[in-house]
Amino acid sequence: MPRSTSSQSLEESTPPATSAKILRKTAPGNFRRICGVDGFYPQGNHVIASASLLSESGQVLETHTYRGHFTFPYVSGIFFLHEGPFVVAAVRGLKERPHLVCFDAHGISHPRYLGLATICGMVLDIPSIGCAKSKLVGDVRPYKEGLDKIVLEDTQVGFVTRYEGVKRYWSPGFLVSMDELEGIILDHSEVCLKSIAEADQVGRSGAYAH
Repeated sequence: MPRSTSSQSLEESTPPATSAKILRKTAPGNFRRICGVDGFYPQGNHVIASASLLSESGQVLETHTYRGHFTFPYVSGIFFLHEGPFVVAAVRGLKERPHLVCFDAHGISHPRYLGLATICGMVLDIPSIGCAKSKLVGDVRPYKEGLDKIVLEDTQVGFVTRYEGVKRYWSPGFLVSMDELEGIILDHSEVCLKSIAEADQVGRSGAYAH
C-alpha cells in the first residue's frame, strides 16, 4: 500500500513530464473491467477515496475504499498532488486489475496536458481517461451529433457529451489515443459514468457509516 497520506509516494512514482503524443499512444481496446474512482471529503483534512470495478455490462464486481488525511493543499493545476495518492491507493486495493480507469477529473485537457487522470494512470500503469464535470481549458467546437470536441491551441484534447442536458468533458489520460477515447465514449460511456457514480456513492456511504 503506498504512503498515500502524503504526496511523497505519488511524486516518487511520477515520471518526468512527457509529450502529449506519447501519453496518447494506443493501448489494446479490450475493456472488460472498467473502474471508476472518486474522492470524498467529509470534514477537515480527511479524505475518502473509493474505487468501483464494473464489468463491461455494468455489473459491480467489487469496490475498495481508502481513508487518509491530506498533507498537501489544493493548488490549481497540480490537483494530482492533493488527491492523487488516495485515488491511486483505492485502485490498488482492488483484487482484480482494471482494464480501464475512469477519473472524475481531467487527463490531457489540462494547461500542461498532465491532469490527474494522466498522472494517476501513469503511476498505476493502467489505461485511463478523465470524465470531468466542467471544462478546464480549451474551446468547445462542433464535431458530430451529440459529440463536440475540445481544442487547445489548435490541438484536440478531448470531447464533450450531453446526456439529458448534463455535460461531461472527456479526455485521454494514459495509454489511450483520441480515436480510442471516441470509441470508449460510443461503446462504454454509460458504464464509465456509472462506475464513477458508484465510487462516489461508496465513498459517501463509508463516510456516513463512521
